Amino acid sequence: MALPVPELQAILRAADDIITLGGRTQLAKILKGSKEKKLLERGLDRNPSYGFYRELTLEQIMEKVDTLIHTGYLKTELYGKLPMIEFTPHGWTLERERRAEEFLREWDQWLDNGITPVSMDYLKELNRGMIFLFLFKILGSGDRKYIPFLQQWQPIEFKKVQAEIGQVIASLNERERLGEREWQELLRERSQSLIIRSRDPLILVCQQCDGLFVFDELDLSCYGADGIHYPEQCPGCRLEESGVNE
Repeated sequence: MALPVPELQAILRAADDIITLGGRTQLAKILKGSKEKKLLERGLDRNPSYGFYRELTLEQIMEKVDTLIHTGYLKTELYGKLPMIEFTPHGWTLERERRAEEFLREWDQWLDNGITPVSMDYLKELNRGMIFLFLFKILGSGDRKYIPFLQQWQPIEFKKVQAEIGQVIASLNERERLGEREWQELLRERSQSLIIRSRDPLILVCQQCDGLFVFDELDLSCYGADGIHYPEQCPGCRLEESGVNE
């Protein structure tokens, strides 16, 4: 990876608010913490990555943005006559997971401080894959503390999301009576509905045999509190290695 993980995540998070709406220069200005009127009018100063590279020049920041383009996490597409920033499948997979984790941490903060949100409308129009991954993270916690927020959220959603929220509530209520093996089986089963595969398959290179392989987004071992981790080995090499270790 050409950039350290925190920098990669910061640039992707900054890009998330301007996908198909802004280009490389605007992305660099968010990361710089620019006070430009147009940027402030769009509320881009509220982006968590605003000012992340405050000490760098715009030219230095642009180089880092271009690094993510060259390494396949971002791309530019023409909209009209202007090139706008877009995620590649690799970039969106990382950002989708990061945003879902961000939502979960926000709920944790509210619960820890006894805050009840006035409305859950902020979740309604978001990307379906990200919302389902958020629900999967709530389910994976096994913690019933989230149920009141889920119950508040459920009525305002579309039917498909309502149904999935209902399933998560029911599963959390069942957690205490399930053994660990049964719980892990339930998580694997629910992952089939709550982890949506990218429309374009993610092709990775095995660090052991140099062969290409498709990343399995349903592989739960790749998800952690610090983000998603792409496997470094193809399934064949991993299987062979596990056989040797046994």
